Amino acid sequence: MLIDRHAEPTAAAAAVADALLARFSGYVAEHLGLHFPRGLWPELLRAAEALARDSGIAGIAGTSRAAVCMERLMTAAPTRAGVEQLARHLTIGETYFFREPELFDTLERDVLPPLIAARRAAGKTLRVWSAGCCTGEELYSLAILLHRLIPDLADWRVTLLGTDINPQFLRKAEQGVYRDWSFRNVPDWIRRCYFDAGTFAPVLRQGVRFDYLNLATGAFPGPDSGTPPMDLILCRNVLMYFAPACAARTVLRLRDALAGDGWLAVGVAETGHSLLKPLQPVRFGAAQLYRRPKPAAAPPPPPLSAAPAPAAVTVSTPPRARMPDLAERARQCADRGLLAAAGDCCAAAIARDKCDPGLRYLQALILEEQGDVAAAMGALRDALYLDQTFVLAHFTLGTLCRRNGDEREAARHFANALELLHGRAPDEPLAHAGGLRAGELADLMRAGAGTH
Repeated sequence: MLIDRHAEPTAAAAAVADALLARFSGYVAEHLGLHFPRGLWPELLRAAEALARDSGIAGIAGTSRAAVCMERLMTAAPTRAGVEQLARHLTIGETYFFREPELFDTLERDVLPPLIAARRAAGKTLRVWSAGCCTGEELYSLAILLHRLIPDLADWRVTLLGTDINPQFLRKAEQGVYRDWSFRNVPDWIRRCYFDAGTFAPVLRQGVRFDYLNLATGAFPGPDSGTPPMDLILCRNVLMYFAPACAARTVLRLRDALAGDGWLAVGVAETGHSLLKPLQPVRFGAAQLYRRPKPAAAPPPPPLSAAPAPAAVTVSTPPRARMPDLAERARQCADRGLLAAAGDCCAAAIARDKCDPGLRYLQALILEEQGDVAAAMGALRDALYLDQTFVLAHFTLGTLCRRNGDEREAARHFANALELLHGRAPDEPLAHAGGLRAGELADLMRAGAGTH
C-alpha cells in the first residue's frame, strides 16, 4: 500500500473551510489510520472530490460537492464499503517484484533457511503475511523464494497471505497478471521460469490468498483472530503513512502476531524508528529485520535463610576522557572541507542514534556538498519521516527537488515549510539553521527563494 502524496491542490480548496478539513483529517486517521497533517489537506480534498464525482454527489446551496461528501461520510455510521471507497482514492499502487533486493537476499540467505529447517522438524507448516500487499508483487516474490528454497514444497502446508485496504489492488493481485513495469530490476530468468505472458504460474499459487484488511481497525491474522502466529511478516512502507498513535498500536499488534522465532520486515525508510522499540532489531549486512524480544529470565529465589548481605564496596575510578561528539566532529570536518571524514563521522553518529532527525539533516548537507543529490534527498526524507515538523528539512528538500526539475514536489515541501512557520515568533531560532530565524526564512521564501 502506498499513499498518494503528490496530488495537485484543486481550485475548490478555498471553498472548503479549514475546520471541515481538520475534522475530516481526524476521521481518516481514526478509520483508516492515515496521517494527513494540514500541509496535506489538499490531497484529502482531491480524494473527497473524486469520491463525490464517482458517487454522483452534487453540491448543495453553495456548498461544494467535496464538502457535502465529507459531511456525509462523517455523519453516517462507518461501513466497510465507505472505508473501501475512501481508501481507493487515497492510496495508489507503486511496487514491483523483489523490491529492495537487499531484503530478499537476506531472506534467502540468512532468515528463511533456519526458519524452514525449524518448521520442517515441527510438521512442515509455514505462515507468511504481506501486510499492505498492494497489487501482490511482494507476496508472489515470496512464493518464488519459497519454491527455490523448499524442494518438497508440495508436501508442506504453506499460508501466503496478502492483505490490503484497497479492493482494486486485491482484485489485481488475485488475477496475478502484470506488465513490464512490475518486472523492472528483475532478472529475465525469473520472468521466464515463473510467469507466462506476465501471468504468475498457477502451479506456484499453493497457499496464496488475498484478503481485505484495515490495519487500523481490523483483526490481525494470528492470535488476534484465533489462528496460529505468523512466521514471517512483511509490512513495508505502510507505518510511515500512519498517524503516530495508529502506527504505535500497529507495531504492537504486529509483534503479537509473530511466532516466538518469527521475523518482521519493514521498509528501509522505517528501519530504526523509535516506534519499533517494542521489537528486537537484528542486522544482516545491508538489511535489518525485527523479532519478538526474548522474555527476561526470572531472578533466582532467595535462599530460605539468607545471611545479611555484605556492605557494598565503592571503588573510585578516574573519569574516562570524553570523546568529542561525533556530530560535532562531522560539522568540524565539513567546515574544513574534509567531506569524506565528515561523512564517516556522521554515519557513525547515525549508527548510534538512528532516531535523531538532525543527524539525517546533517548527513544530507554533507552528501549535497559531495555532489550526491539523490542520496541527500533520501537523507532529508529520512529526517522528515522521523520529524514531519522539521522546517529546514522541508525547505532544503524543496530546493533540491526544484534543482531536479520537480516543481510539484518542490512546491509541496515549500508549502509545508511555510505552514510550519505560520504562527512562530519571527525571532525564534530554527533548529540546525546556524542562527537563521523563523521570520528570516519565511521572508526568504516569500521573496522567491522558496516559492514562485
